[in-house]
Amino acid sequence: MSFTTSSLLCGLLSALFFGMSKTGAPGIGVLGILIMMLAFPGEEKLSSGAVLPLLVVADAFAVRYYWQYADGKRIRQLLPTVAVGLVLGTLFMLTIDHSQFKIFLAVLILALVSFEQLRRRLNWNTFPKSRWFAWLMGTLAGFTTLVGNAAGPVMTVYCAAQNFNKHDFMGTFAVFFFIINLMKLPLMGGAVPGLQLITAETLWFNALILPGLLAGVVLGRQLFGIIPERYFVPCVLILNLLLPIHIILF
Repeated sequence: MSFTTSSLLCGLLSALFFGMSKTGAPGIGVLGILIMMLAFPGEEKLSSGAVLPLLVVADAFAVRYYWQYADGKRIRQLLPTVAVGLVLGTLFMLTIDHSQFKIFLAVLILALVSFEQLRRRLNWNTFPKSRWFAWLMGTLAGFTTLVGNAAGPVMTVYCAAQNFNKHDFMGTFAVFFFIINLMKLPLMGGAVPGLQLITAETLWFNALILPGLLAGVVLGRQLFGIIPERYFVPCVLILNLLLPIHIILF
């Protein structure tokens, strides 16, 4: 596979957004997913393999900065069903084509963000604290993280429902995603026949665009200090709508 100038520029911009999303502006990672798909026209599923190693590197920086704020109890509630979601996501990815992959992502993200808005309007304050909610969101996180590295909106809705402040939000986000992205590496790296999305070519692509990721890590830290507490979660929720809106319109 040869990479064009436009694909490399898309990759660098995606990597910048991934770095920013992990250290200061979580919702902006959705833009990274969208732009990375543009770097692999006609092979959008392969973009998932190009994204994952970048996320693991960015996760390591995020854990370094925010691990002390992570809510270990909430993470432990989520993790058991993440494995179920990973299995379901693997089966799903083996059966869909590239166009179905994009449409599914759009519908799922819209449904999740809409649910959070409905929950707030109906004042469902006890349900998000329940074990059933944690199990549901853990399964969805495992499923969506394999289907396009798109678990960000799931965890955004989960953390918003817990009424986390921005530090607890980032800490829980960082540790949770570091764990599940490490779990995904062997699945996308060839352990599952037919799902080898991480290849020598995608790893070389990652190496070429790594400077964009490192720049994003630094910029994200600066943004985190600037965004006011009261606007943090609403901004993240709004940013998560950009991917489905683009897919539906274009």
